[in-house]
Amino acid sequence: MSNFEKVSGGFSLDLTIDEAHILINLVEQLLELLGEGDFFHHYDSSDPFAQLMAMPDEIVAPEDPVLMRLLPNAYSDPEAASDFRRYTEPALRGNKQRTLRHMREELTVLVDEDRDGVIEELDAQIWLLGINDLRLALSVRLEIDASSFEKFELLPDTDHQKPVYAVYFWLGWLQENLLSALAS
Repeated sequence: MSNFEKVSGGFSLDLTIDEAHILINLVEQLLELLGEGDFFHHYDSSDPFAQLMAMPDEIVAPEDPVLMRLLPNAYSDPEAASDFRRYTEPALRGNKQRTLRHMREELTVLVDEDRDGVIEELDAQIWLLGINDLRLALSVRLEIDASSFEKFELLPDTDHQKPVYAVYFWLGWLQENLLSALAS
């Protein structure tokens, strides 16, 4: 099973090829949801400062509940929230995309070699951020609450949600394991 360890060059992660595939799949799904490429392609802005800063006039809050959790409104007032989002969302979205792409690159090495193995000298902060975003996304889709683990344990093995819950709890274990390695 996967395990983070503190090593001389930073941290390492020991994964099976199946675990690497699961993580890559989750990372790619979240990248797709975040809009992996340029998410502002082309726009017209009447604001000269916005033109200078390559900034749209307005960014609307996302409709998808996962995106709303990952890119929340800062204010309850719609106009203030939109204005704040306009100045912060592109950078926040870009940081999340870079984090996930970095994880994907490190995971792809194992998948390309089609083997279980160790990712050496990984950046623990990037992995903490990425795992956290993956867990948040799954928690929204699964509607995780205080009773979710009990619900998971009672699900029959044939339920199509059971493996998704298992991945969510595995990501929690991974996150806890990395935090323990950081603290040691």
